[in-house]
Amino acid sequence: MKNLKFVVPNTFTLLNLLTGCIAIIIVFKGKNEYNAAWLIMLAALFDFLDGLFARTFHARSEFGKQLDSLADIVSFGVAPSIILFHWIYLVLIERSPDSTFELISANFIQSLILFCSLLFAVAAALRLARFNITQAEGNLFYGLPTPASALIIAAFWLILGSTENKQVKDLILNLYLVLGVLIVLIFLMLSKIKMLSIKFQGLSFIKNILQYIVIIASLLLIIQFKVPGILFALIFYILLSLVSIPFTKANT
Repeated sequence: MKNLKFVVPNTFTLLNLLTGCIAIIIVFKGKNEYNAAWLIMLAALFDFLDGLFARTFHARSEFGKQLDSLADIVSFGVAPSIILFHWIYLVLIERSPDSTFELISANFIQSLILFCSLLFAVAAALRLARFNITQAEGNLFYGLPTPASALIIAAFWLILGSTENKQVKDLILNLYLVLGVLIVLIFLMLSKIKMLSIKFQGLSFIKNILQYIVIIASLLLIIQFKVPGILFALIFYILLSLVSIPFTKANT
């Protein structure tokens, strides 16, 4: 019975892993590939729940910690990299004469740009490895968490798949934008900038005021702006983290 308390959080961790794997398959299949973004968001929910139940049941373990990171590298490292690869591929199609770009005919520069997308997975692995060997204290992280980085990519992918606005599509299918997003996310993940953790310290409003602000603001943004509101909510989280650092207890 003692070990049963570890089953629930580890089950959610494995659901996180499986969801990430399905997201990768969907992008490769090339049909309804924008649904991969929803799966990454579902994986993030499972990732949140495994931590929640681990804390609730006092079921934290070294095994669970390592399993969680292995699942995260798939769902929030590899899967977003595959989306980035496909995103850049669509950009190159848009930039090619008569939309005739094919991977097999890509020149060196085009191939280099395409495979730069995999640097996101590298950065995610480094971020997760650093997280595993640091001792958490308080409610701040060093660097943007990998799930948040992955959700930003997923949000852009969802906007691209859901809008009929040509100006918005042209903006997202801009090579400088996608490479800029990639560079900024890699920088934020690997930096030592302190970022707010969304983990709740009990149910106290005062102790979790910033977490409540993030959640309430995110819900309002999503209700108001629908799919783009997901991206706005993530940007709000980053900005709030940056401005709240002086007033928040530090951690690693």
